[in-house]
Amino acid sequence: MSAGGVLAAAGLQLLADGPSDGRDLTPVTVSPGLGGFIAMFLLVVVTLLLILDMTRRIRRVNARARVEERHRLEDLEHSERAAGESDAERADGEAEGPRDDGADGYRDDGVEDKPDHDLGEEPPIRG
Repeated sequence: MSAGGVLAAAGLQLLADGPSDGRDLTPVTVSPGLGGFIAMFLLVVVTLLLILDMTRRIRRVNARARVEERHRLEDLEHSERAAGESDAERADGEAEGPRDDGADGYRDDGVEDKPDHDLGEEPPIRG
């Protein structure tokens, strides 16, 4: 007999034999039991925890992206406003000539540019 024939005969013999304990296979004897239930329960719990964690992380990333976009737009708007003001100041400066912003407390003509009242008081009425 050839080697293939011996293996085929051995396989048929194994398939023909019933379970080693001689009992019939029923859903009760083949069920995973308590161990299988616990394993599946833990698998479901771990999966749910992973889903919740991933959802939280995605929300956090989206929130950060929205904040960064808002800051970028505010910076862009601020720079556009500053560019517009500097253009307007340049246009005013060319029309009126150079002027002092009064940061040192004196105007261009050397006269002290201070208010004649305290900041908490109302300015005097000039008639």
